[in-house]
Amino acid sequence: MVLEKYLSQIAVKEIFPEGQKRIESSSVVVIGMGGTGSSIAEILVRMGVQKITIVDNDTIEASNLNRQSLYMESDIGLKKVDVAKEQLVRMNESVAVNAIDQKLNFLNAEEILAGGDIIMDGTDNYSARNVINTTAFRLRKSWIFSAVEGTYGYVKAIIPGRTSCLSCFGYPDKGEAISCTVQGVIPSAVKAISSIAATTAIKVLIKNEQNGDLIYFDSWKPSLEVMPIPKNEKCKVCGVVSETQIS
Repeated sequence: MVLEKYLSQIAVKEIFPEGQKRIESSSVVVIGMGGTGSSIAEILVRMGVQKITIVDNDTIEASNLNRQSLYMESDIGLKKVDVAKEQLVRMNESVAVNAIDQKLNFLNAEEILAGGDIIMDGTDNYSARNVINTTAFRLRKSWIFSAVEGTYGYVKAIIPGRTSCLSCFGYPDKGEAISCTVQGVIPSAVKAISSIAATTAIKVLIKNEQNGDLIYFDSWKPSLEVMPIPKNEKCKVCGVVSETQIS
């Protein structure tokens, strides 16, 4: 039964049996269970990751339902991590799902992020991504940045010691999100970016070489661009000085 579940992805030459073994022995932490986070979690659970930890302290609102596919109208008012855990377990009973009802910050980040082989960004604000970026570098954990606005979004693999980090190209380290109901977002963009992010994570987990390029995709035009982001030796997070301090 377990093998039958994954036959279609094992048949993909880029994964094949060895890649599936790596997936099934992996642990993933998903920060944020909104549109991108919940979709990423669903994909990774269906692909058979061994353990997934989901982190969020929000409750489900009616405005979430157009793009957050783990939740139904009957779930409005309930905690996202509680509903998401129940749904994810139903999708794949072979996967261990750990739900943390907390907002990620510098006080709890190290303990939470230490448990993952890779960290997935399902957040919606600069401050949270700064926490992930800084803490992941300190822990030497790979993570996948993903963001969606309107009809487009971005994905980037960040691998300490090998690629540039989020701070290398001047990404803000403070600030909250503008609500999706104000800035706008379409579900197809969320699904597309989530799929790219999940695929990028799988490539990292199965040791497929990643160079940390920034992937831009617009679902409306449609268009796809891949932009090289060189490592900034003077970066305050991963630059030469930071490397020296950590080592």
